[in-house]
Amino acid sequence: MRYRLVLFLAIAGLTACGPSKKLTAPAETVLVSDSLPALPSSEIDLPIKIAGQPLLLAADSMFPREFVSPGWPNYLQPSCDLRYKYRFVRSGFILHCINNRISIAMQGNYQVAGGKCLCALSKPVSPWVMGYCGFDREPMRRVDIAFSSQLSFQPDYHIRTASVVDQVKALDPCNMSIFSVDMTQEIMDSIRSSVLHFTRGFDMTAGKTDVAKFLRQTAARAWQKTPIGPYGYLIINPVAVRVGTLNYVRDTFAVSLGISCRPELSSDPRSTAPPPLPSLHPGANRSGVALYLPANYEYSFISKLLNDSLHDKSFEYKGRAVVVKEVAVRGIERHKIELRIDFGGSYTGRIFLRGTPVLDTARQTLSVPDISYSLETHDLLVKMARTLLRGKIRRNLQGNSVLDLAALLKTNMPSLNAQLNRTLMPNLYTTGELRQLKLIGLLAGEKNIQAQLYLQADLAVTCTGLPR
Repeated sequence: MRYRLVLFLAIAGLTACGPSKKLTAPAETVLVSDSLPALPSSEIDLPIKIAGQPLLLAADSMFPREFVSPGWPNYLQPSCDLRYKYRFVRSGFILHCINNRISIAMQGNYQVAGGKCLCALSKPVSPWVMGYCGFDREPMRRVDIAFSSQLSFQPDYHIRTASVVDQVKALDPCNMSIFSVDMTQEIMDSIRSSVLHFTRGFDMTAGKTDVAKFLRQTAARAWQKTPIGPYGYLIINPVAVRVGTLNYVRDTFAVSLGISCRPELSSDPRSTAPPPLPSLHPGANRSGVALYLPANYEYSFISKLLNDSLHDKSFEYKGRAVVVKEVAVRGIERHKIELRIDFGGSYTGRIFLRGTPVLDTARQTLSVPDISYSLETHDLLVKMARTLLRGKIRRNLQGNSVLDLAALLKTNMPSLNAQLNRTLMPNLYTTGELRQLKLIGLLAGEKNIQAQLYLQADLAVTCTGLPR
């Protein structure tokens, strides 16, 4: 399907062969614009899913498994008549995240021992009367803890968190009945102080996290020229970057990253240094890719594509074998192109086809209404009726020199979809599906051919582990 037009034109040209060495057909004039219209900005909105378990394990390792009173296991004596010690052991995290607000709950168990005495002149004058909760065979007391952080992404790609302790609630109070002292509130205040100290350290650590470092590594791959199979090299050219809100659903963090860009597709493989990251701005969670894609192909690149598929390709015409030896495309004046086909086999010679490619964007067809041909052959065995009128040949070419782009794109859809499903780096890959692809502009020049495409697709990014 991809090169049906080329093969048909070669066959149609052979029907024009006669004993003479050269036949030509006059051309009509087709008027085309000297430039293509400007394209709007393209939008890429990528839903990003991040496996929650590796992040939770990393966060869990940052938060101490137990909190103890200063000097543990020795007693802390805040006043002359009171001394105590405590130990708190927490469970794992239970995490929720809705619209950038991360809430962490955990349950823990604590034990406390203390004593009282009589004091005079700030000195103990009686023996200590001791009590405890959660020691020996007595079960440890339960306590619920919850704290939360409001997350925000900064324009310089750093993360800022503002954390607060929401709850420290004793499910089992500790009343040391030996000396009628309820130690519950003192222990809860001490645990709250320890958790608050951790959250402040967490905020400082988060503020030093530079997401840009990770994104630069990704951009070095995604924003430089990327080979797209046989179709050339794609560069994104980002203009603006936005980030949605973070949520946590079914053990997975979800957020969207949006990129406004002006992408380009070309046959030039040379890469340049990746552009600087635009400032990061907040935005809504969105999905979908809508690309207005200008493509610029040198004729040598197109010739190579044709030769890769057609070189030594054999087909039959009226019982005789025709073999394509070489194909070359070049631009000529007034936005025309020239296609040269060298053939061998039962028929030997060279055919030139010239004309102006005209795109019908509604029907998604490509035609050459002013097509003309020139056939050169040294094969004296070519015996075709000289009575075949040149006008009839030309009408035959004009009536059939149409390429169904929609069918061509449908045929190539699997290979195009393969480009959307790829690994970017360890633990990071993309999945997607092409929804629509059509040609919306075409202009032949003397050095290259310009095309404009519209692409609509679903594309998502999945991270299965911590970046490395």
